[in-house]
Amino acid sequence: MKISEVTQPKITKVAGNSVTIDQGNGVTTTVDTKKNPSALNKDPKTGKVGIQKPQNSAMKKNTKTTIRPGDKVDPETLGAN
Repeated sequence: MKISEVTQPKITKVAGNSVTIDQGNGVTTTVDTKKNPSALNKDPKTGKVGIQKPQNSAMKKNTKTTIRPGDKVDPETLGAN
């Protein structure tokens, strides 16, 4: 296992309305997708998951890009909140 594989953020668990993200340094983040369905989005071209800032307007969820365990997380968007 390479160091870049250990420090790369990734989705570790998707259960119901919560998604758990392991940031690679021992910190985990849980996102409640029921309260904020547009918090996570998956880029169909690269397959990476991005985190968006909370928005007040309701956005429709894209059903083509389903978030699954093992998906890579874009590290640039982790500090976006």
